[in-house]
Amino acid sequence: MPKAIHQKLLLVEGADELRTIPEFIKANGIVWEPQKDVPIVQIKDCKGYAKLSNPIGIKAELSAVDRTALGILLDADEDPINRWLSIRNACRQSIPDLPDDLPETGLIHQAYSSSGNPIKFGIWMMPDNQRRGMLETFLACLVRDEQDELWRYAQETAEIAKTKGASWKEVHRDKANIHTWLAWQDPTGCQIHQAITKRILDPKHPQSQSFVTWFRELYSL
Repeated sequence: MPKAIHQKLLLVEGADELRTIPEFIKANGIVWEPQKDVPIVQIKDCKGYAKLSNPIGIKAELSAVDRTALGILLDADEDPINRWLSIRNACRQSIPDLPDDLPETGLIHQAYSSSGNPIKFGIWMMPDNQRRGMLETFLACLVRDEQDELWRYAQETAEIAKTKGASWKEVHRDKANIHTWLAWQDPTGCQIHQAITKRILDPKHPQSQSFVTWFRELYSL
């Protein structure tokens, strides 16, 4: 029997987002599975930006039977302006009236399927729709205030390691920083989604709440 199409879908770039977003949303007081094994929002790992931004794939998800909301979560990486232009132009092939600019609070737009059914459509570009960065940049904002000194030291240590032959790429600096910091926590070396569940990171930090608000509004939670 074919799997039922979920009314609410979030497209993400990779497995880290797939594992982390549910834990983050649950930590902010939203019941993730009101029915057993049925999440409030289905998350689909597109296995990279190329597939996430495929106009044919976006059109297909907009046209899925009974779809009521579709979100896209992506990283700004090193060039937020061009990354926004890229995803905007891909989406405009199905939603030609998308705005020129990405709001600081994330995009939420009234779209329609190919059959004319209304669909809420949203885009959030990590970390905050404006700056360079990625999921790990966003999560770095959730470091608790009492750990600020250790967080600065983790960044310094990652930089020193780079001068001694550490091979992480500059584009992955934020990943190197947060995983260095996580290596010094208890328990050591948590994955980023576990850092949310164990409250090593603060999922209710004020800097996280714009994303929570966007998620709630897009999916009518």
